Amino acid sequence: MNGSMIRNIVWMCLFAVSCIGCQENDRLVYTTKPSVFFPDYTAGKDSVTYSFRMTKEDRDTVYLTVKLVGQSLEHRAPIGLVVDKDETTAREGVYYEMDETYWLEPGSGEVKIPVYLIQGGTDIDDDILTLALRLVPTDDFDVAYEDKSRVYVRVTNQLVKPSYWEDLLVIYFGEYSQVKHEKCIEVMGHDFPLTQDEVASFPGSYSYFMIQGRTVCYYYATHDVKDENGKKIEVWDPF
Repeated sequence: MNGSMIRNIVWMCLFAVSCIGCQENDRLVYTTKPSVFFPDYTAGKDSVTYSFRMTKEDRDTVYLTVKLVGQSLEHRAPIGLVVDKDETTAREGVYYEMDETYWLEPGSGEVKIPVYLIQGGTDIDDDILTLALRLVPTDDFDVAYEDKSRVYVRVTNQLVKPSYWEDLLVIYFGEYSQVKHEKCIEVMGHDFPLTQDEVASFPGSYSYFMIQGRTVCYYYATHDVKDENGKKIEVWDPF
């Protein structure tokens, strides 16, 4: 048997193995039960904080995305989402309301879960209350990733540092403090968007916050102001 024939036999074997592998992968894709997870939240970064002080609203809605892994269903199916009572400190009907069932529509790869927040008491004036939500398996869906199966919605009436400050706003506004935050609201006439995704769709987008950051920086360059801890607010190099 010459070298050419041997090479041909080897290639034929490799091709056959690859075909078997493809068939096995195909079976996995089409027989594995569809699963869901929270794409925007993971262990360590599994919370979203909402402040009524920031929005000036009495009621509002936070939307949580649940995404599908695997083949979409041909029928409408409910998502398994429960309130974890052991970790929830917010009272239902006073600080939040939930729909009875959330559905994933046929052919859809995700669903937006509305969480209705209410400014219904005074507990949030001095505290941050928590609504703990957890994905659970159902007849139609498994939970895709354990570390992406929980979200903590925190609600308060206090001034809250935007969750994306260190990732984005620090470039324009420097080190965070509540005193500086108050000045930003005064200068801009409003608070920062609740999430970083909302920044991109904000009128003027990033250039707007660049201009506002320079205005706030100029204020502290011409005024001697201390933060809530008695530390002087120093000027920074605005973007």
